[in-house]
Amino acid sequence: MSQEFMEAGKKHCYACIQWDGQRTYYADKKIIKVDAGKEGTCRITRQKIKGSGHCDQFFPLR
Repeated sequence: MSQEFMEAGKKHCYACIQWDGQRTYYADKKIIKVDAGKEGTCRITRQKIKGSGHCDQFFPLR
């Protein structure tokens, strides 16, 4: 899959500070360049999860 620009305010793993997948955050524009289909490790659950996933414990990027 290719990387896309996503909104930073959405409650998805790619926008959570606890997800360690590959992404680029542009704070001034409040967008994230990410391949939401790629997996990263959630530091809360310690499981591999896709960037498009979501959970109740969401900590937004600042």
